[in-house]
Amino acid sequence: MIHKDCIIVAVTGGMGCGQTTVCKFMEEMGAKAIQADLVAKKEIEMNDEIRQELEKTFGNRIFYRDGKLNRKLLANIAFADEAKTERLNRIVHPQMVSSIVSLVEEIRESQKYSIILVDAVLIYELSLEHMFDAVVVVASKMNHRLERIRKRDNLSDKEIIDRINKQIPIDDKMQWADYLIENNDDLETLKKNSRKLFYKLQKQVRRKSQTARHRVQH
Repeated sequence: MIHKDCIIVAVTGGMGCGQTTVCKFMEEMGAKAIQADLVAKKEIEMNDEIRQELEKTFGNRIFYRDGKLNRKLLANIAFADEAKTERLNRIVHPQMVSSIVSLVEEIRESQKYSIILVDAVLIYELSLEHMFDAVVVVASKMNHRLERIRKRDNLSDKEIIDRINKQIPIDDKMQWADYLIENNDDLETLKKNSRKLFYKLQKQVRRKSQTARHRVQH
């Protein structure tokens, strides 16, 4: 199926809120998702300039002997203080954003998808919200977030809270959202809410298409 009209949607939230799960559910329904974390990981693996900058800034111990990045060690060093977090962001984010823009263009040109999702926690922190047709915020209460991150990343509560505190508070992001999903129940409820959101986004695609046709006619 060819989709000449599409919308680019940021799906954001905070660490442990569940935006990647929302994106997976919407991919099952026919959207296409780009995960910013995976793009950043690929850039660090493939981009020699980034690797050299990281080594210069954080030391060669952040790489294993086989050249792979020790992500946990880098995170521990980088999130230890704000200046180091800022340096890490300055090294990785410009190239990550550039790669995401290229991927979005590639997917848009394929005309296979009417909804392209960019799954990225730091949309507001990097002031990227203007790049999107809509921003979805997935929010969750702190106790649920802690539980999910503990299971996933094997971090202490202190490490988790330190990292969450470096992000814009989720309450602020909820107020700025075009669409909001609250993820405080089971997976089935999240899937149902993701489906509702998918239909709302499809309506937005149709509105965009009608507006474009109206402009052409006039």
